[in-house]
Amino acid sequence: MNKYWHGVAMTLIAAICWGIMSPIAKVLSGAGISMMSVMAFRALFVVVVMGPYLFYTKGREVFRPDRHMFAFYFLSGLLSVVFSGGGFLMSLKYLSVAEALIIHYTFPLVTILGSLWITRERPTALQVISGFLIVAGVYLGMVGGEKTFSGLSVPGLMWALLAIAGISGQSLVARRVCKGQKTDQMTLLFFAHLLGGIVLAFGKSALVGWEDIGNFTPGLFALMAFQAFCGSLLAYGLFYTALKYVPAATVSLLCTLEIVVAVGLTSLLLGQSPSVQEVMGCGIIIIAIICATLRTHNNVS
Repeated sequence: MNKYWHGVAMTLIAAICWGIMSPIAKVLSGAGISMMSVMAFRALFVVVVMGPYLFYTKGREVFRPDRHMFAFYFLSGLLSVVFSGGGFLMSLKYLSVAEALIIHYTFPLVTILGSLWITRERPTALQVISGFLIVAGVYLGMVGGEKTFSGLSVPGLMWALLAIAGISGQSLVARRVCKGQKTDQMTLLFFAHLLGGIVLAFGKSALVGWEDIGNFTPGLFALMAFQAFCGSLLAYGLFYTALKYVPAATVSLLCTLEIVVAVGLTSLLLGQSPSVQEVMGCGIIIIAIICATLRTHNNVS
């Protein structure tokens, strides 16, 4: 029971960390820095910090995983660093923000469905209801009456679906492996960012290049370092650890607190009160998060 609620707390803290990233991403993007460069830096930051830590605490052997674990680490990096982050950012290139958000926040429903087959954990009726409430909250608060899905971009839709596959897949795969055996979350954190970062770097080199590096300043670099610490090192460390104790469906639902934090911080930084629609949408999402945690501890093994 205590481990379950500890996992819930870890997930909520991770979601808060990810929510902090949105306002910072707007600052970096406005300065002409590609979000793919930011993600590559975040991966590098985790590798540089965690590499020496693992060497001194676990020795050289930790860097020689067997074939099975290496495949798991590679898949985790592909899903979290490349698909989830890269897919969502690329979807914004073709879709409106409203369209991208509505599609993206269907990921808890996808995770709920996938948990039936991948982790063999049956979601509760309240979790299913919560998934639909979150989509409704995003539509009401972040979209409102804006016209969407008229002439939807096919490439944008494909990138958005790739992001959903990434964020749902990483929850399900990590939950299955972390629940079934003793997996060190710090080692997973290191290898996922190492391997995912390598794929992302090659992809960025081929697609858009690295010209934006010329826009870096010491202040922006410090901001990126803070983002990497909160959004990757801390958030993913808590996220992977939480999946040892909490079902993937619950974790996905709790992670949607990210959008509530992002809305609140953006309003605070701009010195503007959130709109009535935003408050109502965030309220629905918070209700959904509360519902997601109810009675689920009875199903945790």
